Amino acid sequence: SPLPVTLISGFLGAGKTTLLQHILRNKESLKCAVIVNDMASLNIDAAIVDKAEILHREEKLVQMQNGCICCTLRQDLLEEVASLARSEKYDYLIIESTGISEPMQVAETFAMVPEDGEAETGLSSLTSLAQ
Repeated sequence: SPLPVTLISGFLGAGKTTLLQHILRNKESLKCAVIVNDMASLNIDAAIVDKAEILHREEKLVQMQNGCICCTLRQDLLEEVASLARSEKYDYLIIESTGISEPMQVAETFAMVPEDGEAETGLSSLTSLAQ
């Protein structure tokens, strides 16, 4: 079955990283992979999640910086998500997008049908925060 995905988006300072940390602290027995996107070369949100030590050894944090997953890093996002899904190591994928991304453009990434017609992931929820 496809790897379920939750996309967290919202303006800068809206609380995306706080929500992500809350989800990771309360995920029960799910093994989660996390992708954190930042426009800057230094991915501060990923560093915060990493320092909080809320991911277990068998879980994975992927940092995507120097671009936005809704446009310049869209292909990189597709490749990373497909790789995580094919590994079959994770029960769930959570993506925190940069505060300036367009959430619908990122969500549309999951509507693209691969050439073989088999989707490896499915967008389970889109959470957009406003401050």
